[in-house]
Amino acid sequence: NGTRPALDGVEPVRIGQGEVQWLRETYSSQWLRPPDASELQGLVADLVTEELLAREAQAMGLGEDDTIVRRRLAQKLKFLVEDTARLTEPTDAELRQYFEANTARFEDSPRVSFSHIYFSPENRKDAAKDAGLVLAGLGADASADVAELGDRFLLEAEMTQADRQTVANAFGDAFADALLTVEPGKWSGPLKSGYGTHLVFVSARQTARRPAFDTVRDKVVAEWRRESEQKMREAYLARLRKKYGVEFEDSVKAQLEPQPAADGSMR
Repeated sequence: NGTRPALDGVEPVRIGQGEVQWLRETYSSQWLRPPDASELQGLVADLVTEELLAREAQAMGLGEDDTIVRRRLAQKLKFLVEDTARLTEPTDAELRQYFEANTARFEDSPRVSFSHIYFSPENRKDAAKDAGLVLAGLGADASADVAELGDRFLLEAEMTQADRQTVANAFGDAFADALLTVEPGKWSGPLKSGYGTHLVFVSARQTARRPAFDTVRDKVVAEWRRESEQKMREAYLARLRKKYGVEFEDSVKAQLEPQPAADGSMR
């Protein structure tokens, strides 16, 4: 009865058409059919029970100092802030300005084609020394039969038009960065990876290329939204810090202060 006055100022549980529609849709998405009259009555009864218990638990303070409840509330508010940010639609001029200011993010990654000879640290006393001796005999001969010069390697012996991230995923960041500086057309090294030591022959390398705005517009929109959401989230948190304040006990402050390293620098 929506006209019934609340007792002692307590707002009664109200179930409207919106709640019933939500129950119908939730049930239908799970069971692939709408609920019948009896099932709908049960759904509404469960919702009323849940609301009554939740209200009484809140009145009793059962949610206080509860990590799960706190995290869930923080998560819901975070989603609300992010949803608000997504409502903003960038203009084409804003996107082009963002693209020009962050061109490096949208460049085609450098690509490299190479083969390598692997020297296992488990099979050799000095893999780097052995690699150096092999390198001295190879020169710039890319056609030399190198299969027996190194050790067996479980991954690819060569890669074609691989971007930096693909190389890094296979061999590690240090190897990928070093490979992009190797002079093409000759055997070079030794280069270190997470597996051991390598000699490499770069047959082709393509530098990073700036794409046309229209070809990466969707990516620019996605990056613009991600950065806008982050800025809005940070601004909102700054307002909350100002509104509520944040205090640390002296003992906690001491633990959070940068600690001097052995060389005198701060870390």
